[in-house]
Amino acid sequence: MTAAPDQAPAVTGPVVGIVGGGQLARMLAEAATPMGIHVRVLAGPADEGAGDVVPDTVVADVGDADALRAFARSVDVLTFDHENVDHDVLLGLEAEGVAVRPSVATLRYSDKAHQRRRFAEAGIPVPEFVVLDGGPDDVAAAEAFAAAHGGVAVVKASRGGYDGRGVWMLAEDEVGAFVRDWTGAPLVLEPRLDLVVELAVLAARRPSGEVAAWPVVETVQVDGMCDEVLLPAPVDDGLAARARAVGERVAQEVGATGVIAVELFVVPGDDGPLVMVNEIAPRVHNSGHMTIEASTTSQFAQHLRAVLDWPLGPTDCVEAAAMANVVGDGEHDPRDRQPAALAAEPGAHVHLYGKAPRPGRKIGHVTVVADDVGAARRRAAVAADVLAGSGSHPTGTPSGLEGSAP
Repeated sequence: MTAAPDQAPAVTGPVVGIVGGGQLARMLAEAATPMGIHVRVLAGPADEGAGDVVPDTVVADVGDADALRAFARSVDVLTFDHENVDHDVLLGLEAEGVAVRPSVATLRYSDKAHQRRRFAEAGIPVPEFVVLDGGPDDVAAAEAFAAAHGGVAVVKASRGGYDGRGVWMLAEDEVGAFVRDWTGAPLVLEPRLDLVVELAVLAARRPSGEVAAWPVVETVQVDGMCDEVLLPAPVDDGLAARARAVGERVAQEVGATGVIAVELFVVPGDDGPLVMVNEIAPRVHNSGHMTIEASTTSQFAQHLRAVLDWPLGPTDCVEAAAMANVVGDGEHDPRDRQPAALAAEPGAHVHLYGKAPRPGRKIGHVTVVADDVGAARRRAAVAADVLAGSGSHPTGTPSGLEGSAP
């Protein structure tokens, strides 16, 4: 690892700088190598994943404004492994002409309150919501919202939540006290929805405006964390087209540069299923990991193309595939169990992130390509469970809509 940007080795060709040293930076670097793109990573001292495979890694506090500025000036384009970066520093870099992709304006959509308000103003379908930002009427507003929605409110921290963290389902007689005691970021309240299925659309956009989206996938959540991703999504062609159109519209609305993931709720409606935005991530995303094996162009290669303003690649996919996350239990290290997983499922594509296996932590994923999604799902679950030392993944058929495509 390099100690500072000015010690980085001399390179030729484009240099893409990635802020954050987790598994997304790791997989971006793996995609960059055959494309002749040099990746430089700014990793925090505690980051795990990228440093094992990226020789040109600068270790510094990503919250250190001077370190971030020095790093940004050493690369051709700046992109991100995560969104927890000082926006004021990034705005200064943009003013200097640094290519920050996605832009600060796009990164702000990671704030759920900002996202909900802007999407509602733009006519992009979102659940009913109310934002509580520390005003004197917040407690009364929270209790009234829960009372109007079956006595329950889904409460979300507008910033900082992920993998089920920062989300609470509270009864009417609980929500007031929760809001009264809350001292963090603004809260977003939404109703508890009767979900038919959860979908995700991944799209990429380059500065010149070209957009390319992958086929719609189903995401299966366990305790608020994405556990599996299934291709094709079990919805009919019309619903898939509507979902994809929402994803592409979001990419344009936020001015995305690079890959953007749009997670969608599908709920019952009087005239058929309704599609609405759950949340977005303006970067490569867990729901797109299977594109490494399942698509002509992976999300990681596409993101690099997009931030460099290169032509985007085709997004056609195989007939069926499934991805299962490997989640740590604090006892078993998947690196010791990979031979057993491959013996159990020789066709599994195993990706381990080099992370310590703490309970509830994503430490890898498995993708299986098969003739049908049910078989791919079962086989991916077998390998992932062997790696994790558990039996946590469901092995049934994907959920879906009555009469929808298998």
